[in-house]
Amino acid sequence: MLLDLVEYARAPYPWHLAPMGYVREARLIATRARQLEPAWRSHLQATRQNIEASIDLCRQHNTVVVVGSGTLLDIPIDALRRAFGKVVLLDIIQSRATRRICKQWSNVELLTLDATGVAQPVYAAARQNDVTILPKSTPPTLKGQPVDLIISANLLSQLSVIPRSFLQGHCPQIAPARLSAFSRDLVEAHLHWLTQSATHVCLISDVVRIEEANGAAIQTNIVENVDLPAPDEVWDWHIAPKGSVYRDRGVTHRVHAYRDFRPQGLPSATDPAA
Repeated sequence: MLLDLVEYARAPYPWHLAPMGYVREARLIATRARQLEPAWRSHLQATRQNIEASIDLCRQHNTVVVVGSGTLLDIPIDALRRAFGKVVLLDIIQSRATRRICKQWSNVELLTLDATGVAQPVYAAARQNDVTILPKSTPPTLKGQPVDLIISANLLSQLSVIPRSFLQGHCPQIAPARLSAFSRDLVEAHLHWLTQSATHVCLISDVVRIEEANGAAIQTNIVENVDLPAPDEVWDWHIAPKGSVYRDRGVTHRVHAYRDFRPQGLPSATDPAA
C-alpha cells in the first residue's frame, strides 16, 4: 500500500483529479491486481490475446492508440511497439511505473488526457453546486497522422463511475434520471469517438456485473444498457472473489471483446467493401 501511495503521489496529473478520486482509484486497481493476481490472470491474458488478434487484422501498422493504458497489466506493449511505428498510450493518469517502462522505447509516447473531457467541468460544477446543465462528453482530438488502430481496454464501464459518484456526493439533489442520462452520454460518446478516430477499433469491456451471495446471483448492466453488437469472445473476470474485497459476496464481471468493433449497421474496417 505504501509503495502505491508513493507511486501515484509522485506522478504528474491535473490537480483536480485527486479530490475527485481518480488517484485513489488508480492506486486501488494496481493494489488489487497484485493481491488478486491468480483470480485476474485469465482475464488479463484474454485481454492481451484479443489485442494481439486485432493487431493481425490491421492493414497498416503506422500508429496505434491505447485508451485506458493504465499500468500496462492488460496491454501487450511489446507486441504493439514491435508491430507499429508509433504507439500512443492515453490515460488520465500516467503512473511512474508506466513512465519508467516506456522511456526505453523511442516509438512509445505517453499522452495524459481525460478521454471523456468531463472531469474538470464536473469538478467545477459540483464544487459550485451548479448542476443546471451537466457537462457533455468531449473526447480529445487525436492530432498527427491517421490512426490505424485504437484500443479501448477495460475502460468503457468505468468512464462514468468517478464523475457520477462525485456529482452524487456534492449535489444529492440531482435526479437519478439525469445522472443516468449523463452516464449514458459518456458511454455512447466514447463508442462514437473510437469509430471516428481510427481505421480499426479494438474494444474490450466488462458489460455485466454479477454479485453472488447466499446462493443468489444479481446481474447488473454496467454500460448503461447501451446496445452492443455480438462480441467475438466472452469471458468472466473474477474481479473480487468472495472474502477478498467483500466479506459476504463475490463479484464477477462479464467481459466482451471486439477485435474489429463497429456499431451495428456500419461496415467493418477490414471488409473489402468498406
